Amino acid sequence: MIEAIYAIELDMFENVHNSNGRALCQSETNTFRINRLSYLQTWPDELLASYLYDLENAKTLGFNLMSEKYARMMESTHPENYEEIKEFLPDMTDERKQLVNELTGILLDWEKEIFGRYPFLARRGRPLSAQQDSAAFTSFETYTRGELSTYSLNTLDIYCNYCHALVRQGINGSEAIYENMVRMYGCASLKEAADRYRA
Repeated sequence: MIEAIYAIELDMFENVHNSNGRALCQSETNTFRINRLSYLQTWPDELLASYLYDLENAKTLGFNLMSEKYARMMESTHPENYEEIKEFLPDMTDERKQLVNELTGILLDWEKEIFGRYPFLARRGRPLSAQQDSAAFTSFETYTRGELSTYSLNTLDIYCNYCHALVRQGINGSEAIYENMVRMYGCASLKEAADRYRA
């Protein structure tokens, strides 16, 4: 399922149309693969299956969820341009908005904790808060909210239950993502990566 998800996501990512031409990140497919697989490998099968259905359904309808994700980010990063395109985006029900907000809050809290424990990640990652958004930089909060806004109600509900279960167990769900990521970049663990990038 992970490879099936990645294949559709990559196709959508490469077909996002930017008004300023092809974005540099669209040529960095290895980085995209590492980022996406690091994330997806932490998900339970039920969540993967629901999200795969979302992607397959969007593909059947000829709709690019990656384009929608980046468009929704513009509400914070490029508000004037967002006003010109928002009418073309799918409507969000109040229930979906509530789940997006709830999940964004959990994921942002996890990210803040991880950045506190591993400052080298903060130096190499996005700014955390939407208050730090600009035309040049998109925060983790805004990126996350944009992505979650493309998920179906079913996927959001499964994801929310999964995250709350981790919270109850005292587990930071972002840690496993970063562990996967640093291993793909050649480090044995987050601790080893922190030691390597201490300077």
